[in-house]
This record gives sequence, structure tokens and C-alpha cells, in this order.
Amino acid sequence: MPQPPMPRPPAVPAEEKVDIPDGVSAFVAKVLNQLSLSAWLPATLFAASVTLLVQFRADNSWSVSLALDRITDDWKKVLLLAVPALVLATMVTQASSFAAIRFLEGYWRRNGPLGLLRSALIYRHVRRLERLQRKRNAAADKAFAKAKDALRGRAPYTPNVLSGLEMKAIGRDVPDYLTAEERGTVRKLNWRSKCNAWDLAKVDHLEALQRDYPALKRRIMPTKLGNVLRRTEDNLRNTGGDLSSFVMRRREKVSPRIQLQHDQFRDRLDMYCTLVFVSGALSMISVALLLHHVHHWWQIAVYAGGFLGFACVSYSSAVSSARGYCVALQAMDDPPSGSVAGPAL
Repeated sequence: MPQPPMPRPPAVPAEEKVDIPDGVSAFVAKVLNQLSLSAWLPATLFAASVTLLVQFRADNSWSVSLALDRITDDWKKVLLLAVPALVLATMVTQASSFAAIRFLEGYWRRNGPLGLLRSALIYRHVRRLERLQRKRNAAADKAFAKAKDALRGRAPYTPNVLSGLEMKAIGRDVPDYLTAEERGTVRKLNWRSKCNAWDLAKVDHLEALQRDYPALKRRIMPTKLGNVLRRTEDNLRNTGGDLSSFVMRRREKVSPRIQLQHDQFRDRLDMYCTLVFVSGALSMISVALLLHHVHHWWQIAVYAGGFLGFACVSYSSAVSSARGYCVALQAMDDPPSGSVAGPAL
């Protein structure tokens, strides 16, 4: 007699099937996918620099070539330790990027030493803005004075009109003794039209420096980065009282090109602000690791000073990225007429 068929095991629903290797790979891929390039680069700098500094300490030397030779001799061990440290450092830098931006903007505690430093820096920036205004007015007065002689006696440049243009050039009110017709003429004329280009270059430079500050002195921040961002924040008209969600609400109303520009400059801002703190930390770590392990103190100063210099460069790059980011925010606040929003990038 034929044997009865053996009973089959119950089928496992598709959603209950678990492939351990695929699951681990998918988990790792998901974790890595959450880490942005702006976080990878600072973390890579940190991990590579610490690896070199540790090797310097072990060799009692500051020779880069010797350290690289020792690392490549046992690269598997170094790789086994460096990769987890790199991923961990990337997660930390990405998580702290927003806090880094806020700190470099000048949002510090109002109490304690940081509060005193904040007040002192705000006072310094207020005085600097006032000096810039005086220098700009003096440069404009000098530029217009050279053109004034060439304009005198030519219509419609009457003495009163020239006086009005001079006051307009240095940012003061038009004199009261001008007639309504003369006031109208002053409003229509451009005081720059007859000035020398090389004289106006200094005026333009000083005006560009002034544009890095908010229009109201009471809104000035303690840092340059904070002032650049604060000026744009104050000029946005469609925030609806909620600046934090401004980008999310306005994103779909602008073209993909503006969306891409916003994302690129924001990523750069995150990266450079994070690099400021990473470089500062590496400067202190280099002193701690190399102290008493190199022959001369100036060898430590070279690495510590190099990291501090890179921190300064990163801060300048963050300010430049902030200017580009502000342009994108302004475009999102007032998109060109006829622009068609595309899919989010």
C-alpha cells in the first residue's frame, strides 16, 4: 500500500519570515542611511586625527610618515577599531550639528560667565556697527565731494539740489529750506551717478559689512554668524509668527532649484559649524596626548595651532554658507511670480 503523504509544516506568513543576515544588513544600511555627508566629513577628520595623535604618542614622535607606516603595518587592527569609532563619531556630530549652529549664533545662557561674555560681545558689535556707519558716511561724503564740482552750475544741479544730494549721500534728512520741487528732484536723482568708481568701491564695501547686521540695534547678536542669520530672519514676511516651521510650510511653493540650493547651503552650514567644534576639540586632545611624549613644546604647538587655525577657517566658511542659506530663505519667502513648485528633493 502506498504510504500516506507526510504532513507538511505549517506555512510561515511572509511578514513573519526573518532572515538574520538580511535583517542585520538592512539595519546597518538603515543606520548608515540616516547619517548625512555633512556629519561624515567632520567625524572622519576626528577619527583620522585621533588615530594619528595616538600613534604619535606611542612612537614618542611627531613624524607623520612614521605614524602612517606603523598604522599600515597593522591596518586590520586599526580598521577594526576605527570603523566603529567613525560611525559613533558620525552619529554624535550629526546629533549635535543643530546645537553647534545655535551656539555659534550666540544663543547662550544669560546667567553666569557666558551671559557676561554675551553682553560684552553684543556691546562690541553695536559699537562696530556705529563705526561702520560713520566710515560709510565719511566715504560717501568724500566720493560725492569730488563729483560736486563737476555738477555745480549744470541743470538741474542747483546749489540747493546739491545740498540735498549731499545729505542723501551721507544718510541724513534733506534740508528743510528746499522747495517741494527741489525735494522731488533730489528724490529722482542718484547721487552716485557722477562719482568715481574707485571712491564708490569703499562705500559699497562698508555697506556690505553693515548688511551683516540686523536693522535694529536691539536685535544684534554676540557673533557674526548670529547677526547674518538674524538679519534675514527679521526680514522674512511669511513666517506666520513661527520661524521654526517656515521652511516646511514654504518648501512646496518654490521651484526644485531653490529647494536644492536651500538643502546644499544648509548642509554646508551644518558641516562647517560642526567642524569648528571638532577642530577645537582636536586642538585640546593633541595637547593632552602629546604632552611629555614629544621632544619639543613647539611640536605640540604646531598641531594644536593647526587645528585652531582650521577651526577659524571653518567658522569663516560657516558665515559664507549662512549668507547663501539666507538667500535661499529669502527666495522661499518671496518666490518669483510664475514659479512652479516641483517635487521635494
